[in-house]
Amino acid sequence: MDRERLYIVGCGPGTPDMLTMRARSIIEQATVCVGAERLLEELVDRVGGKKVLPLRGNYSEVLKEAELLWKEGERVVFLVSGDPLLYSLGTMVIERFGRDHCDVVPGISSVQYAFARLKESWNGYMVVSLHGGRGVDVRRLFEEGRNLAILLDAGCSLESIRAMLEGLDLSGYRFFMAANLSLPDERVEEIGLDEFHKGDIPSLSILIAGRNKDG
Repeated sequence: MDRERLYIVGCGPGTPDMLTMRARSIIEQATVCVGAERLLEELVDRVGGKKVLPLRGNYSEVLKEAELLWKEGERVVFLVSGDPLLYSLGTMVIERFGRDHCDVVPGISSVQYAFARLKESWNGYMVVSLHGGRGVDVRRLFEEGRNLAILLDAGCSLESIRAMLEGLDLSGYRFFMAANLSLPDERVEEIGLDEFHKGDIPSLSILIAGRNKDG
């Protein structure tokens, strides 16, 4: 691990056993780890001896503190779930510190994991994120007949997706919900349109919408 560089580490969809060997090695060598509290608890707290900077929406403040520690000679690692450059903190880190100062260690993305659990190819699927209210025209994508993997969050639930699609003929689609991937309460299951209103589906989920092969 190069002390002069910052490391952006993809941590997989959830559990420690989904880390790559390269990711595990980088985390072990770090002296400062930045990331969501869940990742810090799962991957760092049990190791001990490291300074942790939890992310709770305070991105600007944490990035500033991480920069100061890095300039003081600390080995700083940013932990991100899934793929570190897919709608992720990793992009923000590179924009702040520059490509030449960053190394990216890829991980298993939640989308990759979800399709593996379904045992389905995701050739031809378009991945879109609605995290943070991104302005994606979901209705238009369905009108175009796209195969989609849609990353949801608390602000854009299945119920809100259903409202966006009101009046469209979706009979040619099959829908799958993937939530809490790799965790004990993981759910990867086919759902019908009538289940989009249920409130027990976790907000951080993936809706997979694929056109029937004979449709």
